[in-house]
Amino acid sequence: MMEQRAAGKETHINATKEDDIMPMPSDNTSKWPELTFLVFVYALYILAVTAPLGFLISAFKVYRFKRMTERNAEVPHHEALLIATHYEWLVRTFVFMGVLTMAAVGLAYYIVGYIIAGIALAWWFYRIIRGATGLIAHRSMPATICTQSLCYGQAESA
Repeated sequence: MMEQRAAGKETHINATKEDDIMPMPSDNTSKWPELTFLVFVYALYILAVTAPLGFLISAFKVYRFKRMTERNAEVPHHEALLIATHYEWLVRTFVFMGVLTMAAVGLAYYIVGYIIAGIALAWWFYRIIRGATGLIAHRSMPATICTQSLCYGQAESA
């Protein structure tokens, strides 16, 4: 706790250096451990070798979100939707990268395979950086998660 003394007045400010980096969770923000875990999953994706593990975690989290929304009749909390759209974003990134990698390997005999591999790698890092900056800004990603009855998230193009 810091103390400030100005013109004979004493005020107490509850601020630390950590408050400058990340705001303290309020009563309506109950998913802070989930956000921390999501940062970990983004780190798994950045290290391309551990991306399959990140994909499995992301796919499980999306599946769990779908099950939760099917069981509950109410609209999911904003934090849950934000986290779920990020996981869906990561799942789609991994799947599409797999398709691009297969195309690049299949065409590696020709020069076009190397061009596809370079474009795919640049696209991979673009998706990871865009997702991480969206998470830092506390924005949901343009991903739609559909259950049997409803769709959640944004319907914008990625």
